Amino acid sequence: MKAALIAIAAFFALITQAFAQVPVQAIRSPGGIDAWLVSDSTVPMIVLHAYWQGGSATEPSSNVGITGVMTDMLTEGAGDLDANAFKERLQDLNMSLGFSSGWDGVGMSLVTLTENRDAAFEMARVALMQPRFDAAPLERIKRQITIGLRTRESNAGYIANLALDQALIPDHPYARRINAENVAALTRPALLARRAALFTRSGLMLTIVGDIDAETAGRLIDSTFGSLPLTRPASEPPLAEIRPATPLIVRALPQPQSLVLFAAPGIQDEDPDWTALVVANYIIGGGGFSSRLMDQVREQRGLVYGISTGPSVRDYSAFIRGSAQTENGDVRQAIEVIRAELARFHAEGATQAEVDDAITYLTGSFALDLDSNSKIAGVVHGYHTGGRDIDYINGRNDRIRAVTRDDVNRVARRLFDPNAFTFVVVGQPEGLEPAAAR
Repeated sequence: MKAALIAIAAFFALITQAFAQVPVQAIRSPGGIDAWLVSDSTVPMIVLHAYWQGGSATEPSSNVGITGVMTDMLTEGAGDLDANAFKERLQDLNMSLGFSSGWDGVGMSLVTLTENRDAAFEMARVALMQPRFDAAPLERIKRQITIGLRTRESNAGYIANLALDQALIPDHPYARRINAENVAALTRPALLARRAALFTRSGLMLTIVGDIDAETAGRLIDSTFGSLPLTRPASEPPLAEIRPATPLIVRALPQPQSLVLFAAPGIQDEDPDWTALVVANYIIGGGGFSSRLMDQVREQRGLVYGISTGPSVRDYSAFIRGSAQTENGDVRQAIEVIRAELARFHAEGATQAEVDDAITYLTGSFALDLDSNSKIAGVVHGYHTGGRDIDYINGRNDRIRAVTRDDVNRVARRLFDPNAFTFVVVGQPEGLEPAAAR
């Protein structure tokens, strides 16, 4: 085992040297739009990520879900191209173009070969500026949502996540979900209004990686995004007020296995303890088969198929979350062992060997996240939209190496109190007190 760890460490050392620095540069287009650029002509491909602040959490209560539908519709026809013609044009250009919606923002991703660069960016511009929102694809998407409304009541993940949000942040938009009335309100005028409210130059963050120089990037940025209005009305939800923990919530669902979710208040990623939390989480539940929870709950006792933990950060809330899947008859014991391991970590912290192993893995494996332009674009864009400094990516491993055992143990005391965790079980768990269910 020791020899295997040494071999892994040596492998990580080699690949880390190969990806020592990512040359991120800040550029500004002639029209005044800022972006982060990583210029690399090794592969004739360009990746663009765009992000606009303001997602589903900023929707009015009468239009819950409209942001996701609006972004889905942007590739269902634009300009003089209907839905089928638009998709055929994307195929002809051998490019991908997609839009996404989250709680806190909306995104656009474009991947194109260098030879089709200008035409690909023009497709993005047309989708942004001239979406058709035709009746036929809109009705199709509404039918799909309606089917989803019926099936989600038997989806353990949906039930568990909703139960957690409603228990911990019931008054925040994060706890809302689309319903039948919201679907009925999905009209073309409503979609046009939502698009106009979100897609502006204010709050726009751009990341470009690949075979493109700063001058060309600036030109394409202006041609694609320069026609967007400059500002939009501010619309921000409040910070989520987290309720005290509910020890156990049970939602009955007829199935042979139970899903267990657990969560406690966490920290935002600008908190001084964030990097120490990354290391601490790897030790307790984020390190796969190397983690304490995997060892104690699965390997030693065979109570779960898998278990993991991780920080869950949104703009207006932060949690430590974990999940496990187990047989209905093993749920009670699995929760007892999870709580016991959280209590031990909270009281005793980590060993020096655990900290060293976590740092070795986290620093070495990071290079695997940077072995293609697509991956580099994703990582750099994540740091960009997260408000990080432009050179944050190149100092990431040094910050992890600087984490000490005292740092990890301080975080364990701060964030891993077992009494701070709410547990949600969805299934038919055996041996849980009926009073614990609601």
